[in-house]
Amino acid sequence: GLFHVPHGLSNAMVLPHVVRFNAPAAAPLYAELADLIAPEAATGSADERTAALVRALSDLAPSLGLDTSLRSAGIGRQHLPRMAEDAMKQTRLLVNNPREVTYADALAIYEAAW
Repeated sequence: GLFHVPHGLSNAMVLPHVVRFNAPAAAPLYAELADLIAPEAATGSADERTAALVRALSDLAPSLGLDTSLRSAGIGRQHLPRMAEDAMKQTRLLVNNPREVTYADALAIYEAAW
């Protein structure tokens, strides 16, 4: 919201990194999605299928001509700590995350997406 990046676009930039972060706690669930999005990986382990899902999500934005990083959307690296602080205030969303998220985790996700 601070940077006027559409919600769907911001999700596209961050989602692969969030899935990668959550994979240790949610690989079996992500593997089910991978079967639909990356069917070529359907015979692999849950971890392999989750990795295929992350690759597919990472490839989606550029294939659609969308910005693929927070940096390409005009967000400066200096803004990432503030974004991580703001993310930690979204407690109604964080309680549903499959893995506990700390400020350091949120910052690392944003840095990966930058």
